Amino acid sequence: MWFKNLRLYRLTEQWTLTPEELNERLGEFSFNPCGNLDMMRYGWVPPLGRHGSEYVHAAAGYIMICAKKQEKILPTAVVNEQLEEKAIAISEAESRSVGRKERQTLKDEIIFSLLPKAFTKSSLDFAYIATQEGLIVVNASSAKRAEDLLSALREALGSLRAIPVTAKNVPTQVMTHWLRDAQLPPEFELREECELQAGKDGRVIRCKNQDLYADEIRSHLESGMFVNKVAITWKEAIHCVIDDQLAIKRLKFEDKIQEQANDRNPESKAEQFDADFAIMTLELKTFIAALLKAFGGEDDSYQDA
Repeated sequence: MWFKNLRLYRLTEQWTLTPEELNERLGEFSFNPCGNLDMMRYGWVPPLGRHGSEYVHAAAGYIMICAKKQEKILPTAVVNEQLEEKAIAISEAESRSVGRKERQTLKDEIIFSLLPKAFTKSSLDFAYIATQEGLIVVNASSAKRAEDLLSALREALGSLRAIPVTAKNVPTQVMTHWLRDAQLPPEFELREECELQAGKDGRVIRCKNQDLYADEIRSHLESGMFVNKVAITWKEAIHCVIDDQLAIKRLKFEDKIQEQANDRNPESKAEQFDADFAIMTLELKTFIAALLKAFGGEDDSYQDA
């Protein structure tokens, strides 16, 4: 349950739904497995999995939700092989070539025939709503995956005004300043990984296990390159990589944080989940606030729109 990635979204309207009301709304859009002819299904499931029946898990003003995505697996090579065989058969039987439009029709027919026999692949997307802070925090490594969850939530609620969190200062400029001037906000430290990018020619340099204050890195920055991603540590407790979109990836909590949940001596999976959730959201509340402050604060110009 511990999040490994963070995508932050600002609620531009006050959250008013109670956990009970949200649970009812999500229940109307619960997950159903793919049918024979479905390519994909997406719906809501209990965050506690088989250990729970509710579609939300609420604690201290935080509401955890979970969406499940199931997709049919149809290897492109298999589809293309059958398509080629059918196209050749038609060409030989009718002494003509198969045009692009006809090939697309044949391809659709092949996919339609293969769907009932295809294997499925499932994945879970977790997020929590920080009602007091007015944030939705999605555990997603890509913007598309986070937007899929928000779209499903928007469908369940009828409307949802949420926008990606942006900083007042340009992230690439801030991160470049950190490396070039060796000045980070209090409680933050650079780790040994970054990605440098050139604005004009698109060059990218990825550094791992490197001293980011080394002359070589400084030389790249002086040549006009800027920092696109950088690995940081906060309070020797949370490690992550931050990128130019303020997306937080490869998030890792120190063992001492996770052990706090075990100190509560949970006796069931539900109690363990509840303890993990409480500790994680408490740490992330402070971390997110510190991170936004490090980038000059949050851009709140949306309030004037």
